[in-house]
Amino acid sequence: MLIITRGQSIEQDSIRSATRSPCPTAMSSVISSSAVADSAPPHFVLVPMMAAGHAGPMLDMARSLARRGAHVTFVTTPLNLPRLGRVPGDDELPIRFLPLRFPCAEAGLPDGCESLDALPGLDLLNNFNDACAMLRVPLVTRLREDGAAAGVPPASCVIADACHPWTGDVARELGVPRLAFDGFCAFSSFCMRQMNLHKIFDGVDDDTRPVRVPGFPVDVEISRVRSPAGNFTGPGMKEFGEEIMAESARADGLVVNSFAELEPVFVDAYEAAIGKKVWTIGPLFLMSAMPSPATDAGDDVSRCTSWLESKTPRSVVFVSFGSLARTPLPQLVEIACGLEASGQTFIWAAKPAGDLAAFERWLADDGFESRVGARGLVVMGWAPQRAILSHPATGAFVTHCGWNSVVECVAAGLPMMTWPHFGEQFLNEKLVVDVLRVGVPVGVKDAALWGVETEAVVATREDVVRVVAAVMDGGEEGAERRERAAELGKKALEAVACGGSSDRNMELLVEHVKQNCGRDSMACDKKQ
Repeated sequence: MLIITRGQSIEQDSIRSATRSPCPTAMSSVISSSAVADSAPPHFVLVPMMAAGHAGPMLDMARSLARRGAHVTFVTTPLNLPRLGRVPGDDELPIRFLPLRFPCAEAGLPDGCESLDALPGLDLLNNFNDACAMLRVPLVTRLREDGAAAGVPPASCVIADACHPWTGDVARELGVPRLAFDGFCAFSSFCMRQMNLHKIFDGVDDDTRPVRVPGFPVDVEISRVRSPAGNFTGPGMKEFGEEIMAESARADGLVVNSFAELEPVFVDAYEAAIGKKVWTIGPLFLMSAMPSPATDAGDDVSRCTSWLESKTPRSVVFVSFGSLARTPLPQLVEIACGLEASGQTFIWAAKPAGDLAAFERWLADDGFESRVGARGLVVMGWAPQRAILSHPATGAFVTHCGWNSVVECVAAGLPMMTWPHFGEQFLNEKLVVDVLRVGVPVGVKDAALWGVETEAVVATREDVVRVVAAVMDGGEEGAERRERAAELGKKALEAVACGGSSDRNMELLVEHVKQNCGRDSMACDKKQ
């Protein structure tokens, strides 16, 4: 069995990507608008959450906006700037990367904690949020100074991660609209809104008792412990969650990394509930870029794809739980034994909690490596997720149900085995399993607490064997599930193709902002 050791986060394979050109209609629209002197291109200010899984999709958004003629300012920090996954083509686009000093010391954070995945523990999450909010004054100051500089147009619109409620004040100080970016699907975002609006857990003593979400298009029940409210606890977190919801309600609209054909009922219901536009412009990684050949992508990608080349089509199970989750040794052992007992070929991106060496010793001492042989590939840490999912040999994905991973799997046309950990992941699981019917749940009952290491085993080797058999074989039901997944993959590609729903929405978004703030550039100057 081959083992590859690497320490980067899984979302960073956007570093190894080639630029995607806009469709002819988008290009013609850019050319025609730039030829008109009195129609200045809009200037979007993008403020991502400082985390790989949040910043990556927003960088893809920046590229897509810039290819349509918009100016883009992408707000980041000095330590996050080199982690963004910029490609040579970015230098040719009107994207300006603006690194602001991150106030770690002022917020009581250790030096270098400029990203969510750099925090040593959950107890500092509130400090991290406070540090992000401290960026408001320097950001407004810089945008105003730049707006007065020659050649830099004034800001037309702020698109900020919903987890940055402080950006509402930024937009109001500049006198421009703010759109909230939901880094997940309309299903989960709308569900969380209803949960908060109706305060469904008030008076519920049992954190494990499922509670129905009112005013939702389908019947959904969820317990507090499996909801975002139960996953992220600690001083100030409840208040912070309420601040996010309140500021999202004040936003001029929402931008979602999804596509209309994936969840039309929920997009329509969400728009009707809030009375504002929900812009579905995903999958953003397809809107922006396509993976480059493995030969140009570095040794790590080459090793994984070379290993996959020796496997038969749709025969490999890919296991990965994203960049934030860390798995304790007892649970790693259960996964390993389950994969071995399944008899299925697999590639596993393992991220041990605590001592990496202890897991490596177990792999060798237990005899797992020799028994599995060429049937398995274990990658320690980073793995080229998109390249693996899009490879013809890959047949299914065991995923934590983070939205980036879900939408990448949907775009690849593959079924899923769902293993949610925290955040909105249990809601994403409901969409995948109950609505889209392209997934089989592993059966995780209890949510993990991000940043809190435990020795808990939430799924056994028998659970792993069961779901692998159901998805990779599963008889007629499994075949129908694979057909549904393949059909969704086609729809994802159609959505981002020229004239597709997401392509049109991106065009309409640029035009909407241009009409509201860019028709008279002096109007925006006066606002600032």
